[in-house]
Amino acid sequence: MKRQVAETETIDANVSDLRAFCLVVDLGSITAAARTLGETKGSVSRRITRLEHALGVELLRRSPRLVQATEDGLAYRMRVGRALELLEDANVAVQQARSRPRGHLRVTAPFDLGLSILAPLSAGFAERFPEISLELLLTEALLDFDAHQVDVALRATSSLPDSSLIAHKLQHIEVGLFAAPSYLRKHGAVRRPEDLEGHRLLLAQTARGHATIALSARARDGRDRAELRVRAAISASDFSFCREVALAGGGIALVPAINVRGDLDAKRLVPVLKDYAIHGAASLYLVHPGTRFLPSKIRAFRDYLLDAFGVQGRREAPAAAR
Repeated sequence: MKRQVAETETIDANVSDLRAFCLVVDLGSITAAARTLGETKGSVSRRITRLEHALGVELLRRSPRLVQATEDGLAYRMRVGRALELLEDANVAVQQARSRPRGHLRVTAPFDLGLSILAPLSAGFAERFPEISLELLLTEALLDFDAHQVDVALRATSSLPDSSLIAHKLQHIEVGLFAAPSYLRKHGAVRRPEDLEGHRLLLAQTARGHATIALSARARDGRDRAELRVRAAISASDFSFCREVALAGGGIALVPAINVRGDLDAKRLVPVLKDYAIHGAASLYLVHPGTRFLPSKIRAFRDYLLDAFGVQGRREAPAAAR
């Protein structure tokens, strides 16, 4: 239930006025209180007068040699003192929470990127920030930050539309053709783009099993770009499935290089047509709300990924789609 405070129960009092009043009562002197606060005697006196007018109560008895709290003033000092202590406790608590990341963090990312990128990074993040509970929402859908209570999103796209969100470019995602050595030994090497027509292709997100691949020789800097209309022997909704089929010797997979980095290092897969660049690649972005006071848990995750990708401090503007 929402708390409501009647206007008759509150006054338009400045917190600094309340602190000055408490200090005058404690020290028994407006001059001493002014010296402690670094203000003039007149300034502190005006604070007390302003507070008494707001309350409609005399809080202090003033004389040339002595300042004493009235009975109402003493009772008010006790209650205001407790309130100021609670306020100070609240200030300290929220500042500590900001300096020490904690809480529940919801991150959304495409399924493939979640497996190949976030899975290994999440282990290190959890180790460094044990007070943050990390929840991954892996989906190809672009989840809305507000509707799905998302804190951070990873987007793989060639461009970002304008929005109020902030985006950080993590890296360029290069797409390539990869196959198991056993498949190439059995079905022959691929030396030219046209040779792909005689091979089993493993493609993701095709149009009824067909796709267009645009290639150009790296040595010619894209000046001899050619487009091939190809048919998938096997197509799937995500790159991870194509990778698994390629590992099983089922064909040549068209997937992001980042998805097979470990397989290339272990020689489980090898690049096909490595002297050719495939066009239409995207970039990977980290996206978060564009607020001045970003929660510490989001800052911690953002900075951790920026550091992992070696792009600390780089920022894109405008941001990304909601």
